[in-house]
Amino acid sequence: MEYWTSVANQHSEYWLAPAHPVLPPTAKSAEGIADAYWTSLQTSLLGIVRAEGDVLGPIRLTVAKTGITVLAFDAAIVEEVAGGIEIVFPIIAGAACSAPAGELRLIARVEGDDVRLGVVVDGYRPRFERLRITTFPIAAPYTLSQHLVHGWVTKRSLQRIARVIDPIPVAPPPFDTKGRLNGVRVGVVGASGYVGRRIVPELRDQGAQVRAIVRRPNPDLEQVAGIEVAQADALDRDSLDLAFAGLDVVYWLVHSMGAGGDFAELDRVAARNAAGAAAQAGVQQIIYLSGLGDDDPELSHHLQSRHETGRILAAGTVPVTTLRAAMVVGQHSASFQMMRDLVHRLPAMVTPRWVTTRSQPIAFADLRDYLVGVCALPEAYGRTLDVGGPDILTFQEMMERVAVLAGRRKPFILPVPVLSPELSSLWCGLVTAVDSNIARPLVEGLRNETICLNDDIQQLVPKERMSFDDAVRRALQGVPLRY
Repeated sequence: MEYWTSVANQHSEYWLAPAHPVLPPTAKSAEGIADAYWTSLQTSLLGIVRAEGDVLGPIRLTVAKTGITVLAFDAAIVEEVAGGIEIVFPIIAGAACSAPAGELRLIARVEGDDVRLGVVVDGYRPRFERLRITTFPIAAPYTLSQHLVHGWVTKRSLQRIARVIDPIPVAPPPFDTKGRLNGVRVGVVGASGYVGRRIVPELRDQGAQVRAIVRRPNPDLEQVAGIEVAQADALDRDSLDLAFAGLDVVYWLVHSMGAGGDFAELDRVAARNAAGAAAQAGVQQIIYLSGLGDDDPELSHHLQSRHETGRILAAGTVPVTTLRAAMVVGQHSASFQMMRDLVHRLPAMVTPRWVTTRSQPIAFADLRDYLVGVCALPEAYGRTLDVGGPDILTFQEMMERVAVLAGRRKPFILPVPVLSPELSSLWCGLVTAVDSNIARPLVEGLRNETICLNDDIQQLVPKERMSFDDAVRRALQGVPLRY
């Protein structure tokens, strides 16, 4: 964000440069840009000042309770310029100006590889400027507060305008199983979780008969057409026997990190129950989502538990397909939420050396396709498949890129050798919205390199993968749930 102002002639400029190129805005973009500006203005000022009129004017800024017109603008003049457009709102009246003069100019244009978005207020003269120098003690604070408010409001407006001319990246189309899942009876254990609630409708649309298996009633699931909902507790073998009856494939998407305490022991018990119940029900395949990382003594407790769960499931008689992923980049992914909150709330941070550890994050859209793509696929039975996106990055690089893509400055990051991941997890639990029971094992797991050691998934489920930047942009904007 750049800001330049001159109090002498009331010329103010605010500029925001998005981190990636977009198509040059055209006159057709004008209404969307103007609507984004006025809507953001009202939201930022908490509705105290309202914008009344058409988005392209004439429009009046009025104080909500009094009806006083702060500024009135004539109809906008849309000017096509090299690489984009400028939308000019002439200032024609208002209690805040000494005479009908000046303009508000919204600018959106592409300059080479960069996008320049700006709001320029020119020629606007508050009434106190007619006063003598003796009034400076009164005028100066007013002017300072005015520009502070302008900076805050306009920065938010530019970010909203950026979303208008730079829409959410489109994910590759869902992987087509070509009718392979028609009539396949699939149970999703953990259907109300982040991953489960997103693959349930996808499996249904691919032709599967889906049974969503949850521990407690879920009102959202009850509204989803074409699926069955069953209750079961992973720690109660009898309830799993009932829930697995008649199924061909079971997705095992549960873990006990949020329970705190010895979550690894809870996961062991649950995995044994799942393997036994699947064998008794005649299930043909278990699909398990695990974590990337080498099996070595230095592996974090969390990743050791995820790998151990996979081994317990595989020890049963039902073939297991294990997908191992690092950080999932998605709006409600716990690891991504933690990273997003850190860069939003901490302009500077002291971190352990793990920020230089490499990882291979994956967009949720790609993980969803891989999970669905291996369903009822005999070639995937009994295999462990590493899944990741096209980018290998350190955690510091990821945090810096998330910050830039969110329209913020890169955080100052100072890695130090004396700060342990365990200590870092404590302040992550305080600073971020992620539950501390989940934050601690996630942070401890960041010390391990998590990159794909095989690319077998590309032969089984060939597809285009999303870049880290595009996955982050989709996650920051938010993609509506299908239920």
